[in-house]
Amino acid sequence: MPKTDPTISIFDWGKTKTTITVLELQKLFKEPDYEAFYTLTLKMIAEGKLVAITASGQNGRLPSLYNKYRIIRPLKDHTDCLEQIRCLEPSLNIAAYLQKPERYIKHREVLEGLSRYLWYQASLLLQPMSRKERSFSVWGKEKLLDELLPLIREVLRFNGLTEQFLNYYDTPEPFFEYRHERTVPLALLILENKDTWFTLRKLMQETGKNHLAGRTIDALIYGEGNKITKTGALENYAKEMFGAATTANGIFYYFGDFDPEGIRLFYRTQKANPNLRVRPFIELYHQMLLLAMNRELPLSPDSRQMDVSWQDFEQLLGLSAAESKLEFLQQGRYIPQEILNYQVLAEMLE
Repeated sequence: MPKTDPTISIFDWGKTKTTITVLELQKLFKEPDYEAFYTLTLKMIAEGKLVAITASGQNGRLPSLYNKYRIIRPLKDHTDCLEQIRCLEPSLNIAAYLQKPERYIKHREVLEGLSRYLWYQASLLLQPMSRKERSFSVWGKEKLLDELLPLIREVLRFNGLTEQFLNYYDTPEPFFEYRHERTVPLALLILENKDTWFTLRKLMQETGKNHLAGRTIDALIYGEGNKITKTGALENYAKEMFGAATTANGIFYYFGDFDPEGIRLFYRTQKANPNLRVRPFIELYHQMLLLAMNRELPLSPDSRQMDVSWQDFEQLLGLSAAESKLEFLQQGRYIPQEILNYQVLAEMLE
């Protein structure tokens, strides 16, 4: 009897090769008795797992076998995939995916989010969003459009769509600040991420509005990551660009990602500029929590332990321990700032 499962051995071999010689086959089956090996080979042929390559000739032994065989791998069972394909949003190329389920498997990561978006939130495509805002809106990951752009383009082409279908705009490197009116700004909003800075600036310029969530905002400042946390950097910049009245009487609202690093940046900015009134923009954080309800949040890329208490930040936001909504931080998840996309901010701006 063979000392290994012949079917498994053949298919393992077939992962790298499509043919096998009769000598390789006997070694693979670990069957030294030729007649037993002959019987086993005929069984594999009868089951459709091997096909003789007649052009290779016979091996000259009795009973004879051919010198080489082609390995026939079983067809993959795509039953589960076919059901998933039929559940795609109808404007997608369902017929083509049913014909080529292996293409669906390749596209699945992109397709699932896109199909869900078209089923339930297609109207959001009527208005533009920044690249990261659209990425988070469709797939729940603000960087997926950057990370999988070639695959996303392939999926769109396969479904007869262009990249413009996603209706997003790129955000060029911005100036450090945007002043709504040429008056002394007394309410300034520091934004951690470029996309949100650019989107809000775009909306304020297009609409002439500068009342956000009930607060008047005179100027927007792009924090540029750790740049805003350098000792005295914000205070010196505000004094130079806006004047002493701003640093003495102004309030600097901070708004960033809802994750350990975002909270850390807020506290570091506050500590680095002790003469300024740096406060979290409470209403924007509340809106993030509201929009994040009942959706799967992405894993935080920051695995470091928080050196500040998120419970303290919770109190700053006016959330009591009884209504705590920040458990996701303990679970290693986060809410990116881009959840407040173009449409959301447009509705909040008055």
